[in-house]
Amino acid sequence: MNYQSYSDLWGFIEEYLPNYYKRNDVLRSDILFRYINDEYVDDSDMQWIREEFGSDKEAIKKESLRLEKGFINEAMDCFYEQLLEIKRTDNLQIPNLP
Repeated sequence: MNYQSYSDLWGFIEEYLPNYYKRNDVLRSDILFRYINDEYVDDSDMQWIREEFGSDKEAIKKESLRLEKGFINEAMDCFYEQLLEIKRTDNLQIPNLP
């Protein structure tokens, strides 16, 4: 995976996902991402991971992917809603998307 494109994707999610900084599912995703990538995870979060998933790293990866897909879908919905709102208020022409 190209790091820049992954970083861009998360920038898009951060910008368009409602309440990004206040969401528990975003925090959960961050914790799982850090665990999967062998980054620091504090003791209380490690306890939660063990209780929720045991030592099944594949289950952790699946949950992380499920959360990310949900964020992408929700962010895209909000992006298009904002685009349509702009079109309605400004009479802009939006190209047809495939």
